Amino acid sequence: MKHFRSEYAFQKYKPHLSWRKKILRFFRKKQYTVAMPQESFHYKTNPFKRHEKPKKSKIKLIIFIALLAIWAVSLAYTPYFKINKINYSGLNNTAKNELDQFIYDGFLNKKSILPLNNYFFINTNKISGNLYQKFALETVEVTKVFPNQLNVTIKEKISSIIYDNGKKYFLLDSGGTIIKYLKDVEPYEITQKTVTGTVDLLSLNSTSTPLTVSTTAEHTPDYKKISKLFGNYPLVYDRRGFDVEVKQENVLPPEHIAAVIAWHKALAGQGIANPKFFTLDNPISGMIIDTADAWDILFQPKNDNDAQINTLKQILPTIKPQQYVDLRFGEKVYWK
Repeated sequence: MKHFRSEYAFQKYKPHLSWRKKILRFFRKKQYTVAMPQESFHYKTNPFKRHEKPKKSKIKLIIFIALLAIWAVSLAYTPYFKINKINYSGLNNTAKNELDQFIYDGFLNKKSILPLNNYFFINTNKISGNLYQKFALETVEVTKVFPNQLNVTIKEKISSIIYDNGKKYFLLDSGGTIIKYLKDVEPYEITQKTVTGTVDLLSLNSTSTPLTVSTTAEHTPDYKKISKLFGNYPLVYDRRGFDVEVKQENVLPPEHIAAVIAWHKALAGQGIANPKFFTLDNPISGMIIDTADAWDILFQPKNDNDAQINTLKQILPTIKPQQYVDLRFGEKVYWK
């Protein structure tokens, strides 16, 4: 290259260098390799096409997908994640073995190509929906517990009561029909009560002499044992002592049964009182609730039960009943 003594001389000569740059660029262009000869060339084959080797990233992706598939299959079919235990909460009247049989037969032991009893495949929403349709439940929730358990939380719907005629216990449905015999009344539930009176014996002397008139049997239901044996059903003791049998209809009016269930649910669920059993003397005069407190509740099943329950909730903080609270007369409430 020519050397210049001054910057001025270089700038003056600069336009004449462009042809040299063009020549250098021509020789620096990317060269292509000729394809290796083949047995036969297609007329569309480009002999100057570059043959590139497969990229390593694609091979790694294929290996990763294969390993991921193997891992998923191992999780699905390994016995470690197979559901083998069911925990229940809220059971009172529903039998645990009935729920177990329904869930295992319908969802856990069902034959299928896919492991439907696996922790990752089990459909808890489907189980809870089928339980709600099959059993008398207000609410039901099924949740998974890692790695192989189910939790079933239920709230039962009460649609029956236990009827006690002083001799035997029966299960009574919402329409007043006896659907099942439960057990006989135990001897210790009956106590003998002596009723005495006085007779004026004027013909013998001038004073009145006490005289025993009669002895009556008084029955007190063992509500704790009944609840333990047959579930948390409301217990109604009918003092009229009618003899009844299984499948007998109209033992109690349906409105009385509905009222008993409503009161039982409200008192225990809202913490107002702890009901032991209900007593019936005459369906027209109302019913008595024997509670675990020192006072009882008198209500009228034919009246608005929700209104009577709300009235009781409102007045309890302001009164201190010792024997009873009578709600049978509308807005007028009596207590002692």
